[in-house]
Amino acid sequence: MWEVIIFIATTAFLIMVLRKLPVDAETTFKETGKKAETKEKSLRVEADEYFEQGESKKAEVAYLKLLSKEPNDASLFNKLGLIYLESKNYKDAKAALLAALKIEPENDTFYNNLGLLYYEMEDYDLAIEAYEKSVAINDKIASRLVNLGLAYFMNKKYRRAADQYEKAIILDPRNENYIELLKKAEEKLK
Repeated sequence: MWEVIIFIATTAFLIMVLRKLPVDAETTFKETGKKAETKEKSLRVEADEYFEQGESKKAEVAYLKLLSKEPNDASLFNKLGLIYLESKNYKDAKAALLAALKIEPENDTFYNNLGLLYYEMEDYDLAIEAYEKSVAINDKIASRLVNLGLAYFMNKKYRRAADQYEKAIILDPRNENYIELLKKAEEKLK
């Protein structure tokens, strides 16, 4: 007799529980996935806001959290590289930028940022190498040509520096800084 009562009570309990569960488990799974995706997007927005506001430590923590979920997102490594570069943590900046390039080996922005790192480290040969790769991929950004020119200039390759400044001026003819850099390089050629 007790067995029948326990069986009925258990069945009634299971029916109550099942009624509270969603009818379509697939829909619920999709909604949960969307919530997680939205949460990650909001963390990315938050991280980018910290980055833009100069709150490096908060941005770093947020990007590292995102990387733990998205380890193949090259843009996250790039942002970390820029954070580390800004704080003169060259070792970590180099590791992060090289990780970004390993994932996206044809990204001109990542090569440019690697060039910035080497320039800051005063390793102008490596800066030139990175900038040349950036410009080889995309030669339509004047500031990248100027970066390459600056590295050439620091290596006392004034003719090459002037050539890069001239190319930059063609892309951005009103930029007074580029014109001034060209004049300085041409003075060194005299």
